[in-house]
Amino acid sequence: MPFNLDKFVASPSVEELDSLKKSEIVKVAKHYGIEFQPLMRKDEIKRYVLEYLVDESVLPSTVLETAITVPTDNTFELKRLEIEMNKEIRLKEMEREREREEREMQKEKEEREMQREKEEREMQREKEEREMQREKEEREERERREVEATRVRGHKRLRPQNRLGYWGIRCF
Repeated sequence: MPFNLDKFVASPSVEELDSLKKSEIVKVAKHYGIEFQPLMRKDEIKRYVLEYLVDESVLPSTVLETAITVPTDNTFELKRLEIEMNKEIRLKEMEREREREEREMQKEKEEREMQREKEEREMQREKEEREMQREKEEREERERREVEATRVRGHKRLRPQNRLGYWGIRCF
């Protein structure tokens, strides 16, 4: 049987209001001039209609208490579930953030280790170059001394053989 707004307005009842679809409850709310948001749930709009009818003394106040109790409990349960879900989401986000920070810290640690190893290799290479340069300088110094010593020995050998006097006479 289709909904008849005039019939409902003439004799409103909680039972009939409970059996209405959301679109039909919206028509009732608009008829009475009740302000609501179109995105509101059916139970919330129905509660506004019931509160209006109780305020206008069309329905007794006891009807409001019994009719609103069930949706309110459901609303609290939904709110509790929403809070739990948001809490889980935040925990997961925090876990992801912590994991991301750990990865960044590990990456930075590895980069520092690589930099340290690079610096150690560079220092070792410089040390080896200095050592090679020192050895080269020592070798050159030894060779210079040997050449000098050979030259000095060569002069000493030549002197006794060339001990000629002024007129080419040998002097011993």
